[in-house]
Amino acid sequence: MTAAIPMLEHVPTPPVPRMPAAAGSQPSRSSLPDLLRDMLRMMLAHPWLLALTILPNIISPALAPVQAWLASEVLQEVAKGSRAFALNELLGYVPYAVAVFLGLALLTIVEKVFNRMYDDRLLIDTQRRWFEIRGDGCAGEHVAKATNDCKNVVKLFDLAQKEIWVILIGVPAVLIWQVKLSPELLPALVVTAFTPFLASLVFGQLIQRLSHRGVLLMAQVSSAVAQGDRQRLHVQQEKLYRNRIRFEITKQFSEVISEFAFWVSLVVVLLLAWSGVWRLLPDPLTAAEIGVFLVNLKLLTKPLNAVTKMHNKIRESWPSVRRVLRPYELPDAECKP
Repeated sequence: MTAAIPMLEHVPTPPVPRMPAAAGSQPSRSSLPDLLRDMLRMMLAHPWLLALTILPNIISPALAPVQAWLASEVLQEVAKGSRAFALNELLGYVPYAVAVFLGLALLTIVEKVFNRMYDDRLLIDTQRRWFEIRGDGCAGEHVAKATNDCKNVVKLFDLAQKEIWVILIGVPAVLIWQVKLSPELLPALVVTAFTPFLASLVFGQLIQRLSHRGVLLMAQVSSAVAQGDRQRLHVQQEKLYRNRIRFEITKQFSEVISEFAFWVSLVVVLLLAWSGVWRLLPDPLTAAEIGVFLVNLKLLTKPLNAVTKMHNKIRESWPSVRRVLRPYELPDAECKP
């Protein structure tokens, strides 16, 4: 145990040299691949923490569809006639249920602990990197970048730690289990789950625009504090407040519409099958088939909701990336000392 501790110790990242623009010239803007390579290098600076953070997010989505198998087994027994069940018969399922749900709960705890450790370490590294290339400017705007913008950059690192694995592992795992347990319900499962996901992606551009405006307004608030300008502080605070309200409404509406459209699409699938227009569901359905379908449908909506949140998070956080990793390329509004 003691030998493993040094692996988690922080190795300081080398300072990034300042890159001021030549006098009278404007620095060329870095390309998207350049920014992504820089972010990848920052993530790989702590390989053990990264591995310990990712591993539970790979295992949990792979094991989650076992819940559908458990529901199928129980419902198949229940569907056998109208006989009563003795307590000892029901208790036979307890070890399986405890193993599945307790195992998933422990993986969730482990993931959250290591995720916090890794996020905080990445925040420190991001702040240190920005500090080395911050250049001259208003102290208030520097404070805003060191706190608000750096936190936004760390949010993007979360995508490679959690959301992407929930999607890459969770979606195939659910589909494979559905094919194994009730393959005839696979088309209905796909149609019902993917429709709300597509409906939730229409707000991305507005989310990014409001997020970019928010980080600029936060810098203006910090600048007003540093200059002791009360009137400007109050004006910028009110603008920031209104922008945050609009941003939160747009973001939440994007995520809630996915849940609402989920039930709408389920009703549509049932009506199409019942009317004979598109028989996505067999008639009749057994209790076990219904149980497997509903469990897998809920499990499939989780990674698809993760795609929606990932899309929103990219739109929300990307405006801060260039402000932190390339501050000399995107000067803020003038801030007189």
